[in-house]
Amino acid sequence: MSDMPTTRVDTEQLEAAIRQLEQIKQFLENGCLGSMPAVSKALGSASNVDMSHTEYQFTSQATVFGAFYSAYGMQAKNDSVYRAVDGSVRDLIQQMDSAAANLRTIIGNYQATDDANLQSGQNIDRQLDSLPDSSGGGVMYA
Repeated sequence: MSDMPTTRVDTEQLEAAIRQLEQIKQFLENGCLGSMPAVSKALGSASNVDMSHTEYQFTSQATVFGAFYSAYGMQAKNDSVYRAVDGSVRDLIQQMDSAAANLRTIIGNYQATDDANLQSGQNIDRQLDSLPDSSGGGVMYA
C-alpha cells in the first residue's frame, strides 16, 4: 500500500513558475515603471486638458508650438498614451501577482492532499497489520 505514488504533480515546476513570474514582475516594476518618469519628462508635464471640442485661442499660456491649438491636442494625446502604458503595466503586474498567488494555492492544495493520502494509507496499513492472523483460514460454511 505504501508503494503508491503520492502525486503526479511536480510542485517544484510550479515553484519555478512562481519564481519566473516574480522575475518578470521585478523587470516590469524596475525596468518599465522605473523608466516612466523619464518618458513623462521627455513628453513634458501632463496637461490634463482635453480640448478636442473647444475653439482655440491665442493666450499668454501658449505652448512652444506658437499657441496653435494642435499643440494642446498633441500634449493631450501624449498624456493619454503615457497613462495607457502606465496603467497597462500596472495591470500586468497585478495579474502576475494574482497568477503567482494562484500557483501557491495549487501547491498548498496538492501538498495537503498528499499529506492526507499518505496519512490515510498509513492508517489502512496499521489496521491491516492489527487484524488477527488467520492462518488456517478459509471460508466456513454452516
